[in-house]
Parts: sequence; structure tokens; C-alpha cells
Amino acid sequence: MRKFVIDCDTGTDDAIALMAAFGCEEIEILGITSVNGNVNEDNVSRNNLNMCEYLGWEVPVCRGAAYPFTMGFRNSSDQTHGKTGLGSVVIPEAVSHTFDRRISSRFLYEKAVECQGELELLVTGPMTNIAAAIIQYPDFAKLIKHLWFMGGAVYGGNVLPTAEFNIWVDPEAALTVFSSGIPLTMVGLDVTLKAIMTREDIEELRANGSKAAVLTADLLEFMEKRFARGGEDIIMHDALALAAAVYPECLQYRDYWMDVETRGDYTRGHTYADVRNKLNRQPNVRVATEIDVPAFRRWLVDKICLCK
Repeated sequence: MRKFVIDCDTGTDDAIALMAAFGCEEIEILGITSVNGNVNEDNVSRNNLNMCEYLGWEVPVCRGAAYPFTMGFRNSSDQTHGKTGLGSVVIPEAVSHTFDRRISSRFLYEKAVECQGELELLVTGPMTNIAAAIIQYPDFAKLIKHLWFMGGAVYGGNVLPTAEFNIWVDPEAALTVFSSGIPLTMVGLDVTLKAIMTREDIEELRANGSKAAVLTADLLEFMEKRFARGGEDIIMHDALALAAAVYPECLQYRDYWMDVETRGDYTRGHTYADVRNKLNRQPNVRVATEIDVPAFRRWLVDKICLCK
């Protein structure tokens, strides 16, 4: 089985991506690392730990970066994911599960060493933990087989006109990762904004009746109500990054040389893609460019129903 660590800033769609990942029989999840992003790291890590106990997942959960590399504390304050990150959903506090003693960057490195070049990373939040591991451990980047991430965009942004949230939160970390030599697949706003679930999906999940399916339905209903109030639609940004890793046929891709802008009032966090190869540089990122939405939705519902 393919070996994965999931690094996330667990808000609503991260939680759904986690449940889908535990429904993927072709991968083994070795741990979950937490990072500041959708909500502060304290809530993120608590969400991860509580989900593990509630759903019966026996994997390490690590605390991670509470701050980005620069620019102070930046976590979402617009309630896109609710106060704690799980919308209006409340799951029981973990009693028997406790956090792993290792900080996320240390855990990532130790797992990379154990897997001897076969470890893959799914990153659905800012890249602070990954960049910290790259900086702290000079051989870390060479030990990672592939990194699949939700973030960035070739065209447009959702925080600034040219910047997507996960990259904008910590562009210095993203630049460190982009420059590391780790094989990268980017699943950005160009495709994730099309990955919208429906009322039919919610009803099918609720009818399934499993803990994971009902929890997912509850999260999707929060998102549905959020959209009705003028907020973001029922968009599966993070689960689509998982799909790129395990169900790649639902997406189309292009290879680009990419850089990250770390300065500018309007461009900080921009992921620059040399789409016309004007710089004549070797591509460093595979970028998802098109999505088969019905196929993705079917796959996601099926994986949630298999989650255990």
C-alpha cells in the first residue's frame, strides 16, 4: 500500500477529505499533522484528534505550526468554516486519544526516513510544516516520493485577485517547497471551484447511515446553508487534492515551471505559472487544469461510504 501523511488545517472540507482518505483502500495513512490556516492550530489539532477517536482511526495526530514564517498570525476570521472549523457540527471531545509527542516537522521527517523514499504527502492547508521539515532536515526533500497539495491557482485567487488562501497564508513556506525538488502536483482554484457537491449527494450520504457518511452530510449541509447566506458554495477543494493522488483520471494536467510571489500588496501569495515557457525552465509542478465533476462526486461519495 502507498504510504501517506496528511498535513491539514482542518476546516469543513479538510474533514471531508480526511474521511475520504480513510475510505481509500489503496493507501495507508501513517499520521495526521496540523497547521494554522482555516482556523487556528489549536482548533485544527483538536478537530483532528476528536475525529480520530469518534471515527475509530488509530493513527498519530501531531501538533504543528501555529504561525506562518512571517507576517504574524493569520487564520481565517470570516467564519467560512465556523468558529472551530467544523461549521455548526459538534463531535465529542477525545478522551482516550492523545497527541503524539512529536512536533509535525519532526514526525514528517521520521516517517520519511522510515519509508525510505516511498512516503507521499497530502497537504490541504498552508505549507508551513513541510517547509519547516525541509529547513530543519537537509535530506528530507529527497526522501519524499510525491507531494499532492490543494493551493494556488494559475488564474485568479480567492483572497487577493491573484492569490489563493493556502498559499497566501504562508507564501515563504510555499516558495521553500516549490524550490525543494520534491515532485509536486498542484490542485488549485482552476479546478477546485468546479468541484461542487449537490443536495442529492447529501441525501445519499445521510441514507448510508455510517458515522462518516452522516458526519459528512452534516458538514455539507452547513456549507449548503452558508451558500444560501451568500458564502462559498459546497466546494470540495481538499478532497479533490486527494482525488489527484488516488483517482487521477478525474482530472487533466499540465506541467509548468512555477514560482511563488512573496511581496506586493496585490500579489503576495500569487503562484506564477510560466504557461508559455518564456523562461525556458524545467517544469517543477504538475498542475490540475480540468475536472470531470460527475466522476469526482461519485468517487467522493463512494469513498466516504467506505470510510472506517
